[in-house]
Amino acid sequence: MSYSREQRLPYSAFRQACRAFRPSELVPAIARASAALGEPPYPDEVTRRMPPWGLAAAARESLLYGNEYRSKPVDTDALRTLMRKFQIAMDLSQDDVRDENFLVRLLTRVTYEQFPYQESMFEELARSHAWMVEGLPDVETKVITEESLAAMLDGVPLREAIGATFFLQVGALQNGGVYLQSWLDQPNFAEVLNLYPRSNIEKMATRLTTTPAAFKAAFKEHAVGSAKAARFDYNPLVATPFVDLGDGPVAPATRLILRTVTPGGLYYAGLAAHGKAFADDLGGLFEHYIGRQLKLINGAEVEAEIVFGKGGGHKSVDWFVILPNLLILVEVKSRRLGPAARAGDAALLGSLDGTLGSAGKQLTRTVRHLAERHPAFVHIPTDRPMLGLIVTAEPFYTGPAYLLDHDVAIIPGGSLPDVPVAAASARDIESLVTHGVDIEPMLLAEIAKSSTGVVSLRDLGKKAGVENPILANAWNAYPWPARERPDES
Repeated sequence: MSYSREQRLPYSAFRQACRAFRPSELVPAIARASAALGEPPYPDEVTRRMPPWGLAAAARESLLYGNEYRSKPVDTDALRTLMRKFQIAMDLSQDDVRDENFLVRLLTRVTYEQFPYQESMFEELARSHAWMVEGLPDVETKVITEESLAAMLDGVPLREAIGATFFLQVGALQNGGVYLQSWLDQPNFAEVLNLYPRSNIEKMATRLTTTPAAFKAAFKEHAVGSAKAARFDYNPLVATPFVDLGDGPVAPATRLILRTVTPGGLYYAGLAAHGKAFADDLGGLFEHYIGRQLKLINGAEVEAEIVFGKGGGHKSVDWFVILPNLLILVEVKSRRLGPAARAGDAALLGSLDGTLGSAGKQLTRTVRHLAERHPAFVHIPTDRPMLGLIVTAEPFYTGPAYLLDHDVAIIPGGSLPDVPVAAASARDIESLVTHGVDIEPMLLAEIAKSSTGVVSLRDLGKKAGVENPILANAWNAYPWPARERPDES
């Protein structure tokens, strides 16, 4: 994830290089190259010479700005040359470098560009079911129901949409990034169609397929439009990973197909259909989901949010995890970064303030109530170290940098010791709880070695050989051709 300022091109030069090829030839070639990469983790050779995020960017530029009046042939050497240009194409100025938020903005751009292509899809898909479906009986929602989720997916229930989309991704990976409806007529697909009805596969294929004209319209609607953010701007492939150039759908970024049925992939479709009520429901379901995860921690007493004051007008953090030698204060945030924020635009700092900054304030208020021994909090012990934990639905890769730069890394304890803070994603929590009785000593060790106050959970990972039972049960609730995880198929 390095970037050298010594050897660089303006991003416009990369875009111009993409325009040297006919889109009808370049985009299918990119699809074949993308499918050939297989599943992550990718070796360094792939990330240097044929990065999937670079291929997706090349497809975007070709579809937006290319035309059929070109003659340069597309072959492996041509793609590698394009990717070499991509790797050094970024627009930075001295003013950018002098910006006090330069590091956060740059790292946000690069991490959101690269990391989504490298994450295991097992957790993402299982989380979709465990968060958005299994929580419904226990959480009062206004607009999210199994029926409303199906309506967002052209009438296909989420469970069946995930299965059909899984089929589309596996098919594209095994067939050079191509999906052909005629596959479904072949006798060898009879078993698959018993699991995933043909009508569902066809509906999902239609939903996930765009045309060059519709691709351009979607980009125009969501693009940041800033020349400096051009490399990291919105890519319509995240919503419609298949493009029909006239000969049937091809997927220039096969890794994006299954992401369309994850919570992140459904987030903006939900907002478009139901507005803020969808985001509010999703937040309530996510808070419940994280509570379920925290209750897996061996030896922990997990207390829910404390509501107090006249008319219940005041609230604590969302969860308290009480361990024998550690108290964890957990604030949950489901808000996501929009396209402009992910591209490191001016919107980024406002988004981080609204998530990490807001969570930091809630942690600060809760610590103050604990220090003052507020009557509503007397049952929460304060005789042990504390850790403030901000849990976000998606990874905020630059969370630690933001916490440091904005003085949220340590919360003043008042009469109690100061409280260090960690920013963690749902994925981090799902991994953490697999460590069982070792969780408390692991977290205490991380607190002890943190000189800045910011505690990182990302490197703790999942305990080898141990599955998260909530994710495993959610995964096993689905009919799969051969109980394979998408990162192992």
